[in-house]
Amino acid sequence: MNVLTQDMMESGQHFVSLLDANDMKPLAAFWIYNQDHDEWLLLAGHVHGIGNDDAAFSSAVSEIISANRASLPGLDVSDVVLALDNAPILELLNSVVNTGDEILGINFSNETINGKVIDGVYLYRMNITEFAL
Repeated sequence: MNVLTQDMMESGQHFVSLLDANDMKPLAAFWIYNQDHDEWLLLAGHVHGIGNDDAAFSSAVSEIISANRASLPGLDVSDVVLALDNAPILELLNSVVNTGDEILGINFSNETINGKVIDGVYLYRMNITEFAL
């Protein structure tokens, strides 16, 4: 299993704070391990002003990372993915945790949630309980 590094965790946290500062506050943000490709992806969901517009999100991510390259050493544009509002992983994580608006660092490793195995998640924010998924 590819390891989530300290640089990646810190860069992800800083990136979420940059989304907040740029009026694109995500209600869900976390690293998730993709076992099929042995890689970690930083997912953001319910991003303010973006909705399910992947192109707009990708453009914003590229701009933010380019402008803050030195403070995001563990993050590449290809690491960041928009989770669609109806993504099953959002509903699954939302069923067990609500962080409020804070940016935390909660580690899930080899956990089973509602019968689904979670190989790895490092959660910053999950605050979508008011939305019907």
